[in-house]
Amino acid sequence: MLDAPHAVDTDTGTQVFQELHLANFAAVPLRLSRVDVVDAGNGHVLAIFAGEVLRQRFALIGVPAAVRDPVVPPGRHGVVYIEWTLQGSHPRVIEHMVTYTVPPDTAAIGLWGARTAVSYASGVALGPPLRGGPWVAVHGAGWANGHRRVFNTVDGAARIPGRFAVDWVRVDDAGHLARGDRNLPRNWLGYGAGVLAVADATVAAVRDGMTEAASVSGNPKHSLAEDAGNYVAIRLDDGRYAFYEHLRPGSIAVRPGQRVHRGEVLGALGFTGASTGPHLHFHIAGGPSPTGAEGLPFAFDAFDLLGRYEDLSQLDKAGWTPRRADEAGRRLDEWPAENAVVRFPDQ
Repeated sequence: MLDAPHAVDTDTGTQVFQELHLANFAAVPLRLSRVDVVDAGNGHVLAIFAGEVLRQRFALIGVPAAVRDPVVPPGRHGVVYIEWTLQGSHPRVIEHMVTYTVPPDTAAIGLWGARTAVSYASGVALGPPLRGGPWVAVHGAGWANGHRRVFNTVDGAARIPGRFAVDWVRVDDAGHLARGDRNLPRNWLGYGAGVLAVADATVAAVRDGMTEAASVSGNPKHSLAEDAGNYVAIRLDDGRYAFYEHLRPGSIAVRPGQRVHRGEVLGALGFTGASTGPHLHFHIAGGPSPTGAEGLPFAFDAFDLLGRYEDLSQLDKAGWTPRRADEAGRRLDEWPAENAVVRFPDQ
């Protein structure tokens, strides 16, 4: 394990996100069959991953994401991306039982390892990055190519900047993304929305030199260094960095070194960099690089939970599923669960 398991509060409970790294130093391939997460303090099993659930969470480094057979060949490196929800207890230290077989033998071998502390620190709760709503908090732990699973290797270290990243997409009450032709970025409902400082901070970095494609379908591929498009990074007073990516050309209203205050407009939502449509990519990290810093959990001090897309393929085709009366309403000090539909309160 490289980064610590992180716990974060959501409207669906407190979830722990972690990556379990598996390196095969044997001369034969090893087939992963089960991972148990165990409370090291009392031996209670906290989560079990096996079968199809495990297969969907496994990735062999250097192999296309669509290939999920949980086999680690000799000399190769695999990762199991796992999340689990706390059920009452808050374990301080966890360890793992990894069960595997040596093909074609079916006899299971169990190996204890990866003993580590759980981090419950999400930092000071943040203000809204945008005004109003409805906004869809687009992210998904199970997506093979989602931010949660994208390692960037910068300066000799592999990190996941977007571990807790959210892509904010504006919709209307019927779930539409745009007015008129959605292939035109300016028609998207969120296009041009002001992006806001989530806390008092100092501007750490700015890029405002990238242009937008004239159409959504015409957006070209970008290099890793250009993925973020035009962006602003601000250093919060607690040492974390907040990133706002894919901003509209010419909209950035701040400069490096400038002091900004919560609710201040930093720029406008746009369509620059590696983007499938106008949205605000927002994440928190431990350093000033959009690609070379480890992603950290965070929480917003308040948002109104309106509903959720159970199936994100229905975005722009149907409305979201409203939340039950006991779930909807004002949420405090939480990270929005995947594909939640929220409205930010007025400052």
